[in-house]
Amino acid sequence: MPFTHKETVAFSRRSAIGGIAFFLLDAVVLVAALAYALTASHPVGQLLSSLIAGLMISLLFVVGHDAGHQSLTPHRWLNNFLGRLSTLPALHPFSLWILVHNHTHHRWTNLSPRDYVWTPLSLAEYESLSKPNRFLYRLYRSWAGIFVYYFIEFWIKKIMFPSRKEVRGTYKTVYLLDIAFVSICGLSYLAFLVVGGLSGWFHESHSMWNALLFGAVIPFAVWNTMMSLVIYLHHTHPELVWYNDQSEWKRESSQAESAVHVIFPGPINPIFHWIMEHNAHHARPSIPLYHLKEAQQVLEESEEGKIIVFRWSPWAHLDLVKRCKLYDFQAKRWMDFRGNYTSPEPTSAPEPSHRELVAVNESNDSSL
Repeated sequence: MPFTHKETVAFSRRSAIGGIAFFLLDAVVLVAALAYALTASHPVGQLLSSLIAGLMISLLFVVGHDAGHQSLTPHRWLNNFLGRLSTLPALHPFSLWILVHNHTHHRWTNLSPRDYVWTPLSLAEYESLSKPNRFLYRLYRSWAGIFVYYFIEFWIKKIMFPSRKEVRGTYKTVYLLDIAFVSICGLSYLAFLVVGGLSGWFHESHSMWNALLFGAVIPFAVWNTMMSLVIYLHHTHPELVWYNDQSEWKRESSQAESAVHVIFPGPINPIFHWIMEHNAHHARPSIPLYHLKEAQQVLEESEEGKIIVFRWSPWAHLDLVKRCKLYDFQAKRWMDFRGNYTSPEPTSAPEPSHRELVAVNESNDSSL
């Protein structure tokens, strides 16, 4: 087990004050950034504020992510309340996010095709795609993929406009209520931008299109790009192992080793609310964001040599994208689109281990 019982209890301590503080801080900065993006007289100031607003939507979503795991505060009702508010600027129905993230991604991490977060295809699977789908897959696996992947594959298909298949055959009442809540709030905000732009509320020289661009389009595009980037880095690396055989996955995989610890330069990891300390989160989803750094340190000490650490830079990122196109599930190696291996041959087979059932159960809390 990655953590002792004592460590799990210690790291899983939750604070209502701490959770509310993170929510309020992110929410206040988001509102301030949007306000300046709408009212600033110079387009450069508008653009910078709009970019910051997109970043704050992402950070606020991390707070909602913890609330969805019931790890943000000790109170379920407060987690559900803060979770719905925190994921609202990202236009995410809270209950559908829990379905996609807790009950699918955390339950089937790195098992193709059950886990659908940046899941790689084998060469045979790729060659069997239609030309449009093959083009889309190549786009996703290029440097430009982060700009469109999450928006198309998750927000449209699974979060905001899910098919019956995506909701496992049943549109639960809570899903419909959450979709209605997000839709009403989102449309009301757009109406506010339109009316405000036409009436000159924000600035006498700004048009309606100016308000929509800097108040909605750019922040939402930044949020989607940030989400694509983060989940790509969490589950893509030449050393990261994926499976397509459920028996093998049950026997050999480990939640603690199913993700990558990404280290950004400078203070970016704390600014991102330590979501890049992702191994500790997968090992114990009950650990709140404000204990992840310490938990990750303990995990890497106890699992020495088993945790993948990736120090991000633009050049390292481009190399990662170049190498991680397709995956050989039998050889456990990444390939390019011609079928050439781009990752080293494993020196030994992964050590058999039982999946951390406690972590899975914690991530699958279905109470909304």
